[in-house]
Amino acid sequence: MKKITAVSISICLALMLVASSAFGVTRGAPLVIDHHCTVLAAIPLDAIQTAKDVCKWHFVRLSHGRQLTEGMSIIEAVDPFYAAIWPDAGGSLPYVLNTLCIYSSPYAPDGYWSGSGIDITRSVLTGTPALNISAFSWCTELNTASASYVQNYLAAMQTLESEFPNVAFVYFTGSAQDSAGYGYNRYLRNIQIRDFCVANNKVLYDFEDLDSWWYNPATLQWEHSTYEYNGVTVPVEHPNLVGDYAEHTSYESCEQKGRAAWWMMSMLSGWTATTGVDDGSGDGASPEAPYKGLELSCYPNPFNPSTTITFTLAMPTNARLAIYGASGALVRTLIDGNLNGGAQRVQWDGLNDSGAAVASGVYFYRVSADRETSTKKLLLLR
Repeated sequence: MKKITAVSISICLALMLVASSAFGVTRGAPLVIDHHCTVLAAIPLDAIQTAKDVCKWHFVRLSHGRQLTEGMSIIEAVDPFYAAIWPDAGGSLPYVLNTLCIYSSPYAPDGYWSGSGIDITRSVLTGTPALNISAFSWCTELNTASASYVQNYLAAMQTLESEFPNVAFVYFTGSAQDSAGYGYNRYLRNIQIRDFCVANNKVLYDFEDLDSWWYNPATLQWEHSTYEYNGVTVPVEHPNLVGDYAEHTSYESCEQKGRAAWWMMSMLSGWTATTGVDDGSGDGASPEAPYKGLELSCYPNPFNPSTTITFTLAMPTNARLAIYGASGALVRTLIDGNLNGGAQRVQWDGLNDSGAAVASGVYFYRVSADRETSTKKLLLLR
């Protein structure tokens, strides 16, 4: 059986030799965002905060591209710490503190890189100099695109990179939604894009990869969805991610892409990934970081008016998270009951169990789960 194999990519960015907060710098290795880059718990909260502070993202998209921003909305609804904003009508960069600000524009391909569209991009980047990340996301154009069409896209992206050296340009592969001949052609064009990005140390958001891999919580393994076409194994959207609820897919698929978008922003703003590495087996790494105890932490610290406490459970268990004063007196019980395994995030708003605001000072947060206990100090400054 003949099988076309793209260049193997180990992790979202383990290939990157040095992470830099300087956008648009020449890279020593490619930065590839794929299904290995989907665990928010692996990203330190201060890295997320830095991404919100410094990333100004020019995101030009067709309908499939909105899956990323839809996913970010889902994440924010669960945890407001992951705040992101983009104008629905596009055409401007919002300025909101403590929020990832996105200049989002729904364009056709000729509105970003093709024909006169490249001049629109030039105009936006020149007129909004705060923008330091720029990307165009496909819909289904690659289903029928020729190799020369994609080469023109790659050349246009390189032209923009040369003209705007302080902007990080993000390349995209196309959606894995279609199968049969259309899916095969898209697969070939995605290999063309992926190989170019790896060979030339570009930033790639691997949309096809994120469409075709699904993490099975029952087996704790990634599953890759493929089909055979003329003896070739072709990736296709995983059945557990298929849907028509949000921009041609499921909410779960959108969230997976939103998590990967946060990885990308964190990496571009200087964070170096130390988890999520593919083990080389071909079935993908676990989306959970290797378990290293409770890994208790909080951010911000010192804080006012609230802080987010994070810890990791190896498996479902009964857990208790509580706040204590400097004297050891119980101040607030935040959790006391059964929790699922994995990363946990809990916000403390500086109130005691009676709902009254506590005074400035040193406090301790302590989590107990199974036979483990961890205690750390935090500081409230009012």
